[in-house]
Amino acid sequence: MKDKAYKINLLNHCLAAQEKALANARNTMDEAQEEANAYGAPKDRYDGFRNQQMRRRDLYVKQVDQAMLNIDLLKRVDLEKKHTQVDFGSLVITDSTTFFVVVGMGLVSFQNQDVAVISMLVPIFHSMKEKRVGEYFEFNTNKYKILEII
Repeated sequence: MKDKAYKINLLNHCLAAQEKALANARNTMDEAQEEANAYGAPKDRYDGFRNQQMRRRDLYVKQVDQAMLNIDLLKRVDLEKKHTQVDFGSLVITDSTTFFVVVGMGLVSFQNQDVAVISMLVPIFHSMKEKRVGEYFEFNTNKYKILEII
């Protein structure tokens, strides 16, 4: 049985995963910068190694930014709000899948079950948006019945 405590624990699980992703991205970003610095000034305009390290650093800068944005969104979930329809922060239990509408993390294994942690930007959210308990929605030829919204 899923309840408010389940939702709180799931939210904390997602926060921990995003904080771990943030730490990993920061470490890798710093390593790339250190390698570029240790290599020294560019040897010429087309210095491949240094350019590669700087591109690698820039890639992880984007990942750091995304993880920080995800953490911020996760912290905005109002755990006291009573959801009567699907919207941001809803834990949606259907007849086949559990969805958590917060940030795009994909399938997250939590308490021996997969939970689809999705953002409000994905197409499946638009199929279920503003639906209520007992209503159906369809996505990719799959039909879902909403059993509960927490």
